[in-house]
Amino acid sequence: MAAPPAAAPASAACPPHPGFMGGICIRCGALRDEAEEKGVALSYIHRGLEVSKHEAERLRQGTAERLLAQKKLLLILDLDHTLLNSTRFSEIPPESEAALRAQLEAQPGDSPMLYHLPFMRMWTKLRPGVRQFLEAAKDKFELHVYTMGDRHYAGEMAKLLDPTGKIFHGRVISSGDSTQRYVKDLDVVLGRERVVLILDDTEGVWPRHRENLVAPERYLYFPADAARFGFKGQSLFERGVDEASAEGSLATCLRVMSRVQEQFFEQADHHAADVRPLLGGVRRGILAGTTLLFSRVWPMDCPDPSAHILWLLATKLGAQVTTNPGAGVTHVVATDVTDKARWANAQGKHVVSPGWLWCCAYTWQHVNESRFPVKPGSSAAAAVAAAAGRSEAEDVARALAAAGGGEAGQPAGQQQAGQQQQPAQQQQQEDVVKAAAA
Repeated sequence: MAAPPAAAPASAACPPHPGFMGGICIRCGALRDEAEEKGVALSYIHRGLEVSKHEAERLRQGTAERLLAQKKLLLILDLDHTLLNSTRFSEIPPESEAALRAQLEAQPGDSPMLYHLPFMRMWTKLRPGVRQFLEAAKDKFELHVYTMGDRHYAGEMAKLLDPTGKIFHGRVISSGDSTQRYVKDLDVVLGRERVVLILDDTEGVWPRHRENLVAPERYLYFPADAARFGFKGQSLFERGVDEASAEGSLATCLRVMSRVQEQFFEQADHHAADVRPLLGGVRRGILAGTTLLFSRVWPMDCPDPSAHILWLLATKLGAQVTTNPGAGVTHVVATDVTDKARWANAQGKHVVSPGWLWCCAYTWQHVNESRFPVKPGSSAAAAVAAAAGRSEAEDVARALAAAGGGEAGQPAGQQQAGQQQQPAQQQQQEDVVKAAAA
């Protein structure tokens, strides 16, 4: 558990009370009055701790000044599908369990990546390169964990990642610490938004802090999670492969965040610098100078193509988007060999599948177009239609259902591939929409 924050200066008198621990003022010892304004709960720092909004601001400012003096930023780390993947025993068929046990016995004992956790009835697989990522990141960032899993799960996963406690120092936030259900927010983090970066595979759980977020490609090692997110192929485990450690998604994200950290401290006035425009600038540089024309990517009756996920992604990466062929077009993004694709080929312009955009986004670079050709009768159309038909709320609901190894959203195994969506999950999606709009 993290050390409690320093109380307000002893010379100050109560009221106002800076905060309460179990209903008792942390400065004067008075019992909390029922009329006292609700403050900011910091139960992940110490159970029962709540500070006033004024005190929370004082602590945030103090954290910002301390980090600036150390030339560090604050980095919030998601767990599930970002740093690791957990699955319940009940989601592993017998033949897969035998293969997992063989893998467990074959791995080196000094640096295991696969864990069998009987007391939690789950398997956990760490993402390749995660230990190197944490070791490198701790020198440039103060690291916090923030998961939609419960407190017990969060604590146990933090132990796997940081056995000595020297990386997180107890800064582990779980679902019960959030002030709003189904939403992650920096209101429970003692740090200024301008010095905070977030690494999380699910952007939708951060409705107020998207500009701070770096989204890695989802780590779906186990079959149940691949199915839960609608992945049509085999999971990494089923294919007998894994991500590259040195050049995987974590390494890519660390390079991007390190670049932002360096740019931040190159600013003449650190106290006015802000990570958000810096991160946005790096992202927009990926496809700067390109003009994209989409072809057969969304339905003909799509009411607003500019709101489509791929259009939004393209502009986020710095591309211009047009709806008409012309000399300025550099790329046609298509799901089949359409008239626009033929026109682009005749004009010597790039013709790529939508996967090119996603690859550029996850690798943070302008990827070689030849890797994503469009072939006649391509199955890309069906894949794009499936992705486009999934709302952000549904994506968040799936992520919540998988958090904590499948405990956070609904009972493990309730939503299997091919099953009709359960009413509970439908209600959860509606709640997610309301939470994001609040």
